[in-house]
Amino acid sequence: MVRNKKIIAIGGGGFTHSSDKDLDEYVINQVNKSNINIGFLPTASNDNQEKTDLFYKRFKSHKFKLSHFNLCTSVEGFNEWMLSKDIIYVGGGNTSDMINIWRRYNLIKVFKAAYEKGIILSGISAGAVCWFDWILSDSVNKELSPLKGINFLDGSCTPHSSDNNRLRQFIAEIKDGNLPDGIAIDDGVAVLFIDGVPSEVYSSRINHDAYYVTRHYKISLKTYIKNLNGQY
Repeated sequence: MVRNKKIIAIGGGGFTHSSDKDLDEYVINQVNKSNINIGFLPTASNDNQEKTDLFYKRFKSHKFKLSHFNLCTSVEGFNEWMLSKDIIYVGGGNTSDMINIWRRYNLIKVFKAAYEKGIILSGISAGAVCWFDWILSDSVNKELSPLKGINFLDGSCTPHSSDNNRLRQFIAEIKDGNLPDGIAIDDGVAVLFIDGVPSEVYSSRINHDAYYVTRHYKISLKTYIKNLNGQY
């Protein structure tokens, strides 16, 4: 059976912020089985124990198999751990530091194998944008600037675009040619990508959305998806 490749990018919120519980449910509902195996990666927060505790607290009442992996401590056994999951959830934090760890230990090929296998890759903030070719990130020198991602998804992305200053800079960077066309995702919003294509936008907050941004315009990602599907 051929399984679709899925990535779920969340702009902000969810269990690591003790908010937007329906965002977590949205991720879970992408798996058509009951005994779901979920793995959490707190790498971007330097394996912050508080975020890991929130992961277990959020899902302990479900009949799920839960585990986490502290890549900042060791990478031994990561391949086997990763490939046994139904969902991988990547937490927020420092995007640059996280990607550097993945590259240093040659782990991107493990993520790629999981993706090709049909394991859902999901995450918030750093864990949302890492999959793209390019990112607008403040993880280097605390200033928003272009950062290279791991290129599972084409184009660029920024999380937290409900912050108007961040959204304005994202638009400016694209207009100036510093970033390719891309997607901005508000807090409280999840975007589902199927086989690399944005397919659905889910919002847990009123008037929060995701946007498709080019050098020439910004439109709701929901409208962009309808246009892709010929639903005018």
